Order: sequence, then structure tokens, then C-alpha cells
Amino acid sequence: MKIGKIVTNAFATTVAMLLAGCATMPNPKPMLDLKITNGRIVDGTGAPWFRGDVGIEGDTIVAIGDLHDTPAETTIDAHDLLVSPGFIDLLGWSYENSFDDPQVEAKLRQGVTTEVGGEGTSPAPQRADKVTPKAPWKTLGDFLDALDHHPAAINFAMLVGASNPREMVIGDVNRAPTMDEMHAMEAIVEQAMRDGAIGISTSLIYLPAMYSTTDEIINLAKVAAKYGGVYFTHMRDEGDHIDSAMDEAFRIGREAHIPVNIWHLKIGGRANWGKMPHVLERIETARAEGIDVAANVYPYAASGTGLSTLVPDWALEGGYAELRKRLGDPDARAKIAEALRAQVAKRGERGIYITQVYNKDDERYTKKYVPEIAAAMNVAPEEAIMKLFETNPASPRVIFFSMSEDDVRTALKQSWVSVGSDGSSPSPAIRAAGTAVHPRSYGTFARVAGHYVRDEHLFTIEEAVRKMTSQAAIRANLTDRGVLRPGMKADIIVFDPNTIADVATFEDPHHMSVGVADVVVNGKLEMRDGNVNGVYAGKVIRGKGHRGRKAE
Repeated sequence: MKIGKIVTNAFATTVAMLLAGCATMPNPKPMLDLKITNGRIVDGTGAPWFRGDVGIEGDTIVAIGDLHDTPAETTIDAHDLLVSPGFIDLLGWSYENSFDDPQVEAKLRQGVTTEVGGEGTSPAPQRADKVTPKAPWKTLGDFLDALDHHPAAINFAMLVGASNPREMVIGDVNRAPTMDEMHAMEAIVEQAMRDGAIGISTSLIYLPAMYSTTDEIINLAKVAAKYGGVYFTHMRDEGDHIDSAMDEAFRIGREAHIPVNIWHLKIGGRANWGKMPHVLERIETARAEGIDVAANVYPYAASGTGLSTLVPDWALEGGYAELRKRLGDPDARAKIAEALRAQVAKRGERGIYITQVYNKDDERYTKKYVPEIAAAMNVAPEEAIMKLFETNPASPRVIFFSMSEDDVRTALKQSWVSVGSDGSSPSPAIRAAGTAVHPRSYGTFARVAGHYVRDEHLFTIEEAVRKMTSQAAIRANLTDRGVLRPGMKADIIVFDPNTIADVATFEDPHHMSVGVADVVVNGKLEMRDGNVNGVYAGKVIRGKGHRGRKAE
């Protein structure tokens, strides 16, 4: 009993001493994982910059303000540079090569921390007979799980391509689905939304989407809307018939009750240059009527795609292999040649630039314009294009110089226009080979924040950042990114507004952008003082319908 009393008394004395100490000693400040100090904060809302510090714990921003006396495990001194949310690329293709090149350095050095993918076609879902050891995913959920379990330096969000259910159920044929087929396609989209797609997309100049009816797209978009999804579209026409293409996009948004996002808004063809104000006026009218429609652009007056987009839709029915067969039929070849002749004339001498072929014997024709290739072959330009189709197992890649810089600038300065590169981060192997690529893969976001702010004075740096952060996040329903605010995910960049610039050119594209010093992805330093760290903190961002949750 005496021992027990002694122990009890000693314990009580110790507790009393500790309580007394607590009454007189201040509570220590919590240790931050990461702190960015001495920066000029551009928070992504479009508001003027302000001086302050940013505190991060785990993957989340926990404090913004004067944090000079708050300890942190790691501190970045921004040295009066700009601190902003990471840029969000509303159309990227880096998910395709991130399994082999998780660093995606060309995007990281532009300040991109999140990429939205799935233009018209997504890696999954796909038919069982399409599953391969290199692409072993049958459902979109399979693909997202694989992507999430593989290291990557940036985040990815995926749309389900409307071409996937059409190809799975109908194939590359030009007809509308039956009622049973429509129900099957809707079920495929529903599963993809449950798997984590952020919405549905179309790319209506490519197979098999070019054969999709508007009613078919509306039905699929209604399914996506049920799960809080969005609708992104490469419209059916971006040139002579852009008005009817916009009518279709507006109708889909109106009848499916879904937000509409027009990818890489442009007006192509020299005869159409100067029509961008008309296009913008039509979108403004649709918005005034209550249709939630917006757009994104890449800041270049040239597009990049497949050479086969020049041929008539009927010639592609059944796929690219069927196009090659049709070229063996004299009547079909003559009709295709006539259509190609008009396309070449519309684009001019330096309008079609071949960047990539899939036959080694044709590599001498890369980095050349079609008239140059035709002269080397000693044939007419349309015949040169058909010869490239005949000798290549897949459509050669091209850059079309078909847009007006004035139209690009006019579109870019609209408040509801965001930015999407429509490019992937070229892998080290592609860089080493010197393969011709569109410079947008390297320079899109740096060009907006540099050239169009500093040189063109098109808008302020705060507005440029807003377009590439919060505005983009809103369009893709990324609710926890795009703004520097406590509680938001810590995707943050530090960059110099005086030096940020795109360096890549059409003639010499393989050059990284400059001016971004530090990149934080989900609270981890992916790049510090211009040096990539190989941390791979990127994650897959799943949509509102993940695990079957429907929109409220």
C-alpha cells in the first residue's frame, strides 16, 4: 500500500508540473511539409497578384499569408517570382507514352501539372479481341487503375471517347445504330462514367465518329450528364461548314443538359480567315440562351493531324485499310484525287507539311511540303498524297498551316476560352531521333504566359494564369485544383514572368520551354530550380460518377 501511494503521489506531482509548464509555455507552431516564401502570388482567379507565402501539408495547401515564423521541412525561396496554380492542359496525349516516359518533361517544363485526355477515342473500353499485352485493359477502369499504379510526374483525367462504344458495337460503318445497339452503347458509357471518366468526347472528323448521328451523341451525352460529366468535342467542321458544326454542338448541350467544351477552336482555310468574330458571336449568343458552352485553343496558326483527314468520308468507310484498297479502283481513285486536288488548292503551296511516315522508304519525304514531295515524285500533288497512302500502313502525320494569326489572337482573348495543347510530351527516343512534331507539345503554355502577355499585350499575366488554371478546372469539373486556396490540392508552379517563353519552332521543335523554376504536384517537388527530380507524384483524377455516384 505504501508503494502504491508513493507511485500515485509521484504521478500526480509529474502531471501537476507538466500542467504548470503548459500554462506558461506557448504551443509550438505545426511543422509544414513544404513552404514557398517571398513569392508574388497569382492565385488563379484573375485577381491582382499579392505578396505572400504558401504552406503545404501532404498533398494539400493549408495556409496562405505571412508564414515567415512557421517552420517547414522544406522551404522554397521564390525570390519575388510568380507563384501560381499548376497549368491544366485541356487536351493532351501524354497518357499514351507516360508508361514509357513517366517524366513527361516537355509538359512539366511548361508548368503543366494536370492533363485531360481522350479526344474522341480513349484507350478503353475496347472489345476483348483488341486487348493486347501492351494494352491489356478492357474497361476504362482497367486503364485508369494501370495509369494510377504507374509512376507519372503529372496528373491525368480522362474522358471516354464516344468512338469507343460505336466501334465496339457497330464498327467503322456508315449507319445509325439500332435501338438495341444504342442501348448497348449507352451501357458502355455508363460503365465508363462509373469507372471514373470526367465526361464524354467526340472527334467528328475521324473514324468511326464521322458516321455518328447527332441523336446518337445526344443519347450518350445524357448518360454522361447523369453522372455529372461534361462534353468535349472536336466539331464536325472547322472551316467552310463551321456554322452547322456549331449548331450541332449547341443542340447536344441543350438537349443533353450537359456543359459543352469546343476543343481547339479555329476557323480553317484562307477563304475563311477573318470569320472568327462571327464564330465567337454565335457562341456568345448560345451562352446568352442558357447553353453552357466554352472553348479552348492552342496558340498557333497551324494544326496537326493525320493526312487521311483530307479524303472524303465515304472513302474511309471500313477504315484506313479500306481506303488503300479503294485507291486500286480507277473510278474511286479518280473521285478521291478530285477531292484531294481541291484540298491542296485550298491550303496553298505551304499548307500541308508531312511530319511522320510509317514506311522507311518514305522517310525522305518528311519535313517537306506536299508540292515539294510531288516534285520529287514527278507527279501532281494529289497523286503524291495517294502514293503516300498506298505505301504507308497507317496515315502519315501532317501539320496544316491553315489558320490566321489574327483569328487565333481574337479567340484566345475571350474570357471563356481556356488552353489545350493537343500534344503529348515527346519521349527521349523521339527527341533523339529528331522526329518532326508540332511545337505545341513543347511550348503551348509558356507561349501564352510569355509571348501573348509580354510581347502581344493580349491580356495580363493574371488573366493568362486564370485561363490556364481555374477556368480550365471549371470546364473539366476538377473541383479541388486550379486555385491557390487552403483546402485545394497543392499543384503549384514558380515562374519568371520576364523569361517564360516557348523555344520550339516548326522547323526545330525539340526544345524545352524556359522560365519555370519549380513545379509542385500533389505537394511533392517534381522540379526544383529547373532540375527535374523524378518524384512522380502525379495521380489519376476520377470524375464525379466514380463508383456509380450520380449527379445531384
